[in-house]
Amino acid sequence: SDADAGYYVSNSASTSQTACSAGSFQPSTSQTSCLDTDAGYYVSSTGSASQYACSTGTYQPYSGQSSCLNADAGYYVGTTAATSQTACSTGTYQPSTVQASCIDASAGYYVDTTAATSQTACAAGTYNPNTGSTSSSACLDADAGYYVTSTGSASQAACAAGTYQPSTGQTSCIDADAGYYVGTTGSASQTACAAGTYQPSTGQTSCIDADAGYYVDNTAATSQTACAAGTYQPSTGQTSCIDASAGYYVDSTAATSQTACPAGTYNPNTGSTSSSACLDADPGYYVASAGSASHTACAAGTYQPSTGQTSCIDASAGYYVDTTAATSQTACAA
Repeated sequence: SDADAGYYVSNSASTSQTACSAGSFQPSTSQTSCLDTDAGYYVSSTGSASQYACSTGTYQPYSGQSSCLNADAGYYVGTTAATSQTACSTGTYQPSTVQASCIDASAGYYVDTTAATSQTACAAGTYNPNTGSTSSSACLDADAGYYVTSTGSASQAACAAGTYQPSTGQTSCIDADAGYYVGTTGSASQTACAAGTYQPSTGQTSCIDADAGYYVDNTAATSQTACAAGTYQPSTGQTSCIDASAGYYVDSTAATSQTACPAGTYNPNTGSTSSSACLDADPGYYVASAGSASHTACAAGTYQPSTGQTSCIDASAGYYVDTTAATSQTACAA
């Protein structure tokens, strides 16, 4: 009888048919031999009437084979019945075997060779926002005012307020120095505290106004200075202190106000540091109010025999005073 498909009879005297061996097949009946599988195909069992295409991820460069070869790591086979594997191109990689495609390099990475089994991370201080990069030149230096702390970064981070970075390609930011501040994110420089302000700490976002009673007369100050005796400052954020006015004194440091000389005393000088600068009004003179810079002569018709007085004395009945600044009255003639 006729040999079945998948079998053959090699001579006319045979009493039986023979199965095609693995790696061969025969689709027709009454055949005297089997066919070797084509490259890209396989037959894994005996007695096969057909050959089978290698699946994606596998290939077979030779005919007459009973299996297909797995694509290596770094390679892929994207079609069935393939006779070869293809190396992953630059910008892609494949860490596994038996794959039908390669993987694009992730953002933050690159692949600069073919047949790569892994991607290479951009160094700390650099970043890459794009996928599929083929060169380390795709890794961009962090801008001034920004930083990248770790490898494989897809983006740069802005320096926080209170910090800055003047250089490119850096992995961290710098705290603002004492006497300086950084008020915004992404800053490439720090700013000196203005006169009238100060900052004793590092890494700050603003400066501190000088307190009332204090001043700061230079930029980039780390401390405020107390107003000296003889001066005062009622306002905050000032660059100098105010000399005590004539008629006043300041006998302590860090004063926010001046002290008036009491009525009956006066002080013609500015910047006085003690109540001893307040002089008693002379005899014949008076000081009616506090905070006076001078004493006033008693008018004609009045007199004052004592020091430190706030008013003059009217001449008594039967007496007169015919000059200013008189210290006594004169009796009328009999």
